[in-house]
Amino acid sequence: MTYHILKYTDSSLPDYLINEVKKRGEYSEKKDLNADELKKAYEKTDILLVSGGTKITKEVYEKFKNVKMIADFGVGYDGIDVNEAIKRNIFISHTPNVLNDDVANTAVALLINVTRQMIEAHKFIERKDWEKGSVMPLGVSLTGLKVGIAGLGRIGKAIAARLEAFKCDIAYFAHSKKDVSYKFFTSLKDMTSWCDALIIAMPSTKETFHCINEEILEKLGPDGFLVNIARGALVDTDALIKALDNKTIAGAGLDVFEHEPTVPQALFNRPNVVLTPHIGSATTYTRMEMAKLVLANIDAFIAGKNLVTKVPGTRDA
Repeated sequence: MTYHILKYTDSSLPDYLINEVKKRGEYSEKKDLNADELKKAYEKTDILLVSGGTKITKEVYEKFKNVKMIADFGVGYDGIDVNEAIKRNIFISHTPNVLNDDVANTAVALLINVTRQMIEAHKFIERKDWEKGSVMPLGVSLTGLKVGIAGLGRIGKAIAARLEAFKCDIAYFAHSKKDVSYKFFTSLKDMTSWCDALIIAMPSTKETFHCINEEILEKLGPDGFLVNIARGALVDTDALIKALDNKTIAGAGLDVFEHEPTVPQALFNRPNVVLTPHIGSATTYTRMEMAKLVLANIDAFIAGKNLVTKVPGTRDA
């Protein structure tokens, strides 16, 4: 049987992944198809190749009558209507675990950059402020810093492990207590009141949408820092901009945004804000490991076996 595989995302995927996918069936990309070709693709596509932010709604399922598998290049699958896939008996895979280290490293890098003002320090030299005798403002030490991690899943635990080396005082917010020694909070508000830095590592769901709102930012306080490496939708962007304008919080390090790739200009040119373009897993090593995992899942599907890393709750072979 020849499988028809359609890349249904505008995001770039590794050349290695694309070349290997082409060996596994008839491959095409949505962006290359005209209206007639896309109509045919709706009828014959077996496997959809997507990335974390790809929207797969009920309407999309209605078009792709023959789709049997969705292979997600990413750990997040908040854009995919999983319940609809379950109803339609569709396999869904994603790429957890392999990106934990690099995303955790990104979180810590953002925290260090914003607390120690690394980017502003770089500009300080370029402006020749140092040469002119100016003094760079003091930064905030990570030693003893109270860091609250919202979400202690795989990535949250990896972040916490790294922060231990910096001698931070670590706490976490989750729905249930984990087998760890860190302080445990059942209330995000209470943890935010306690911590000096809040790191967001929760999945994006209806329940977590805009969970970082004006009230939470006020509890973080004028000496508190926000870091987000999860999903942009968890943070109320307008509330964050207001908090920065009013100095309600000390600063923010953001790798994800509510309306990517558009980032509000109101976040630009702030000495206490560090912005990166959703590069948490963007290293050659991790992207290769993600690609290998996508292929392993596609191979398992073709062989009629259980997926290696299926999205929780979705079907087995």
